Amino acid sequence: MAPAEPARALDPVERLLAVEECRRLMAEYGWRFDHGLSVEVAELFTEDGAWRSNTIEAVGQAQLRAFFARRAAMTERLTRHVVTNISIDVLAADHARARSYAVEIRDDRGADGLGVDTRPGVVGDYLDELVRVDGRWLFRERRVVIEFKRETEAFLRQEAGPA
Repeated sequence: MAPAEPARALDPVERLLAVEECRRLMAEYGWRFDHGLSVEVAELFTEDGAWRSNTIEAVGQAQLRAFFARRAAMTERLTRHVVTNISIDVLAADHARARSYAVEIRDDRGADGLGVDTRPGVVGDYLDELVRVDGRWLFRERRVVIEFKRETEAFLRQEAGPA
């Protein structure tokens, strides 16, 4: 048996393109949540993808769709996801890891349809594993690590399974 071929080093342009495509994926995630498209967020994950936080774990497309549908049902909630300090390490042509700071501003709509509380609801980190599948970058895992929350903030909890 021939020895495994060493991983091919990416040229700088390939690396930059991969980084930009991963950044766009991260931005699309927030855009969909913030603009009433959270039911479509599962499309940004692999078939076996995972979204994890300290209160929720959704693994695989069925669980991801169910979790993001719960968020979509919260029609009075307004959010803006602000992601900064993005660092993406391209490990191979089809594999990357990223970390970033996440700030989510959230409030329920008032009588005029607008939110008024602009303080961040939560602040923390996104720890991402990203893979390219059929030429498209997707999340294999998005881990949300919350470090700060408003004193009144309540998180979605894991739904109880069948008894």
